[in-house]
Amino acid sequence: MFIDIWGKKIWYEIYGTEFNDTLLYLHGGPGASCLDFANQAKALSEKIKVVTFDQLGVMRSEAIAENESYSMEYQIEMIEEMRKLLGIEKWSILGHSYGGMLAVLYAHTYPNSIHKVILECPSLCFEDSAKSIAEYLSEHIRSLNNDQAVELCEKIKFTDYQDKAEVVWDLSSLLGYVTDMELRFYLHGISFDEYQMSMDTTDITDEMWPKGERHLMKLLETQPMPDGSLRKRVMMTDNFLPMLIKITAPILLINGRYDPACTKDQIAYIMSNAQNVTQVIFEDSAHFPRIEEAKKYTDTIWSFLDYA
Repeated sequence: MFIDIWGKKIWYEIYGTEFNDTLLYLHGGPGASCLDFANQAKALSEKIKVVTFDQLGVMRSEAIAENESYSMEYQIEMIEEMRKLLGIEKWSILGHSYGGMLAVLYAHTYPNSIHKVILECPSLCFEDSAKSIAEYLSEHIRSLNNDQAVELCEKIKFTDYQDKAEVVWDLSSLLGYVTDMELRFYLHGISFDEYQMSMDTTDITDEMWPKGERHLMKLLETQPMPDGSLRKRVMMTDNFLPMLIKITAPILLINGRYDPACTKDQIAYIMSNAQNVTQVIFEDSAHFPRIEEAKKYTDTIWSFLDYA
């Protein structure tokens, strides 16, 4: 179903409508949709209300116009407006991968709107994550015997990027060379076929899939603030780790043992600097513990939210 936020149609779903306590899911990508969270949302909704949605310009939500301004701050304001429209006083938030950036920024911006924060395999410093992913893919890339792919992989690993948007496009290009789909989607405990089967794409049309590309492009545009000020916009290529220091809400950090996106350095920073953080490692998972070890994931979330 759709909710209208400032004239924009945002697709959303509510599971467990009989409960008052609410968990909001923020998908990754950018532009990946909440499709692959549906099974976990259904499981979690046995004890708590779960809200999922496709961010503006993604999959089932309204597309972003070519000349339209869009930013991470705009996403945060839309999330807060959604909370108000749904009549929710406070909710807990769960951000996966890029959604972890949104979760941290939202908790930093609206601390009085949240109970708890869950970060699932978050990427909170994109360049650091990209270098780790390039290292993770190195052996496979070398096996392709493609000099351009090898050169790009080495560039990502060792370049100190001045233009931070460049590393996003470089990583996207590198992933385009990857032929092993388990590696391409950072899977460990399941096959790519199992990952695909976890999603119901019955109502998804061919036109919906490419929409996320403009969503990403808009997030990488450097634009002035709407009020014309010179204040710097928050960019997805920023380092979000320092924001954690001021977040007082309890934080659960979920890591897949084999996940290349949430790096050892990011984990160490989170565990050393977040005020109230708990870590749970999923030993047979990479980037998608909610699918790779689904039952443990459900139980872990319930326990953190005091529904064990």
